[in-house]
Amino acid sequence: MLKGFTRILCLVLLLCVTLGGCSDKDEIYRSWEARGEAAPAYKEQKSEKRTEAQTKKKNYDKRVALTLDDGPHNNYTKRIADELAKYGYHATFFVVGNRVDGKDYNGASAMKYVAEKGNEIGIHGYTHEKYYDSCSDSVYLSELSDTKKAITGVLPKYSVSLMRPVGGKITDARIKNCEYSVIMWSVDSEDWRYKSTAADKKEQNVETIVDNVMSSVKDGSIILMHDIYENTADAVEIILKRLNEEGYDVVTVSELLGDNISKGKRYSQG
Repeated sequence: MLKGFTRILCLVLLLCVTLGGCSDKDEIYRSWEARGEAAPAYKEQKSEKRTEAQTKKKNYDKRVALTLDDGPHNNYTKRIADELAKYGYHATFFVVGNRVDGKDYNGASAMKYVAEKGNEIGIHGYTHEKYYDSCSDSVYLSELSDTKKAITGVLPKYSVSLMRPVGGKITDARIKNCEYSVIMWSVDSEDWRYKSTAADKKEQNVETIVDNVMSSVKDGSIILMHDIYENTADAVEIILKRLNEEGYDVVTVSELLGDNISKGKRYSQG
């Protein structure tokens, strides 16, 4: 009888909390735990506090991967990472090694910045001057290993699993024997063609980049862009807004491919 009365009393107290009549909700919950009894769904409700971006992500029914090559750039790469974060999105950045460990673009800071925001880092090559369908084996292997060293020199615990060949050029044999997953693309923004920021060209160039993406994107697409151009950073802002409005989640390549991804294979999706 006493146990039943205690249970009723605690239920009344919990109801007071729900209606705003009590203030110490945690104390009431602990009292249930102390008796080894299951509390009503209060704890689950408590843990369901989510940001607006996280709440939106629950409703997406389409997914795409945004990939950015040739950086990192201390300004534009960080701008893009901030824009992604507004929506709870993440992208994959294929970095150039000598732009990470050299002075060009001050890339180390930018790469660390995007990684800390949950974005993915992949290899693009060390010099961005060698094509993997024509260079020697020694050059090819050093391009990959030197870039990995540049990445882990800034992010010591980071596990690199993705590679995108410069210009998308690589032999089938090298793909088969590659220690990384080889990532291509299905939607090309062609942003490098429209990088001019001249007053009479900038607006149209940004619009063209946006149209190149939005006219072709679909569920499962891998989008190719380059995070070293001002116009690209401007276009990304518009593209992410439109993708969000159209019900797309923007994820990393590894998230898009999931358990299907493995080393020594080529992926383009879409």
